[in-house]
Amino acid sequence: MTLVNWERLPGETVEEFVAAMLLLRHPHGNRITPSRGDRGVDIRVANPDGYDIYQVKRFCRPLTSRQVTDVEESWQRFVDETLPVLPVRSWTLVTPWNPTHERLEWLERLTAGSGLRVGWMDRDHLDGMAADHPALIAYYFGDGGERIQHLMAQALQGGRDMPDPARAPAENLLTTAIERYEGLAAALTDVDPFYRYEFEVREGRMAEQPWDADMHREDLTAFVRYLQLNERHYLVMRLVARAVESFQLRPITGSFSLQVPVDSAEQQAVEEFLQYGAPFADIDGAITQTSGPPGLPSESGPGRLSFIVHAGAAGDRPDLEVRLIAADGAVLHALDLVGVRASRGVDGPGTWLAGHDPSGLLQLHFLVNAGDHDTFRLHVDLDDLAGKTPADVLPAMRLLTDFVPENTVLLAVRGGPAYAPRWQPEESGLAVQARRQVRILEALQVIQAHSYQRIVIPEPGRTSDEELRQLVHLARLLRGPQIEATWTYADFPIPADVGLPPAEGEFPVAVMHGLHAQVGGRQIPLGMYRCVTYLAARIADPAEAAAAQGGDSIRLLPGSTNRAIITAVSAAEAIAALAARDGTPPSG
Repeated sequence: MTLVNWERLPGETVEEFVAAMLLLRHPHGNRITPSRGDRGVDIRVANPDGYDIYQVKRFCRPLTSRQVTDVEESWQRFVDETLPVLPVRSWTLVTPWNPTHERLEWLERLTAGSGLRVGWMDRDHLDGMAADHPALIAYYFGDGGERIQHLMAQALQGGRDMPDPARAPAENLLTTAIERYEGLAAALTDVDPFYRYEFEVREGRMAEQPWDADMHREDLTAFVRYLQLNERHYLVMRLVARAVESFQLRPITGSFSLQVPVDSAEQQAVEEFLQYGAPFADIDGAITQTSGPPGLPSESGPGRLSFIVHAGAAGDRPDLEVRLIAADGAVLHALDLVGVRASRGVDGPGTWLAGHDPSGLLQLHFLVNAGDHDTFRLHVDLDDLAGKTPADVLPAMRLLTDFVPENTVLLAVRGGPAYAPRWQPEESGLAVQARRQVRILEALQVIQAHSYQRIVIPEPGRTSDEELRQLVHLARLLRGPQIEATWTYADFPIPADVGLPPAEGEFPVAVMHGLHAQVGGRQIPLGMYRCVTYLAARIADPAEAAAAQGGDSIRLLPGSTNRAIITAVSAAEAIAALAARDGTPPSG
């Protein structure tokens, strides 16, 4: 094993190596790149109850007065600039030198009263950590880099050395390939301190597969390469970062050329990529150079290039929301922005930021921080609602009902300050279309409150306009308390166990029917009854009524008023009404 000779290393190498060990131990930590001072922080690691802060110094020998001052200044910057704005639970000084009792007492006096756990990670501690990271030592101080290159050459050559599939059984061929690449992946992972290597042999032709399928993962996938091994199998080689800061400690860089027609949509896409880092797709071009972990293609011939942005870790970015603001400044709607992705311009100061509302209905893209050309784009497909739950999409749909030029869109920290300027929506028919849809969605949500069956938005072709109107009417009835209507006649079923209504004069009568909702071809029982109370009814033909028996129907006409009251009652209320009907006007 290569030992670390701390005294003979350049100071920058000491700090980078120590930072690498700490970050590999804490994969979600961040190494701070100072823009205007480091605020007394070199590395910070987030925890549920606060941050652990590390200040790394290259000091390998007893501290000089200048080095003591350096530590004291770093501590003061941390106290003045970081503690007021960040929840911190510990602060640790890191040096490849073992402190004396006097220096430990000095550190205790320096940090007294902070309320933090303060420690000194010394040389013995660092040597112990280094022993746990032989690959990192070999990479920085030994032959680790050369070994990685040699192993990767074997991996890329391996497919060309496989048996001829025409002469070897398919199962033997696949077993040979899997065993070979599993061994290479393990060897590469052992010697590369920053990336984990994964190889997968798949059946088929890679040209027929979705090109970006392997990028939609929740891990820190940094690079994916495909290699056709033979007519029946192809190889997927995936590099996964061991820590968030692997991309900084051992970055992947590249150069490529793009060819776009002047004044075309492709030219605009490339300009937004350069200025804001916005993704683009299927642009003619070629890779001209790459650097980083082995396995990256050094160059390519002509092809179609796409740039995509992985969601990745949120890092220090706060939770965001999209607000719709009225002309008087009132917040009409606020939606959480989730699945956030962000990228920075290559040649410009701008930032591209994108996300969607929790239901996935609204896709929003923002181009910000670059001046007059900053804008936002909203994509929504109202024809793609089928199968979604009404309660999930209603917040987004209600925002769309007010998506008009009189209001403005604002990207902001959730519950906090604005993240970017306001934008005015363009004039469109989106708000009108959304208002029509919201009536149906709200009706479905009301109906869901009375059913144990899951109700989803039906496909447009499976529900007629009349059925939609019936859903809205049903929801109005279920909301209560009552609906007034007029009537011209009613055919009244005579209950078998009660007497007939009086042949002469008028009387009130109530009729109840079980309520069902017709949604997307399904009939959904609601456990409710539709009760229609005719305030004044009379028998149309007394002779017919005299001959009628239980189970027959007689026709009723309005008496002194043609008003009727329609209500929705529960099953318990319906049973109570039937139990109490003796001595009351009949109902059915």
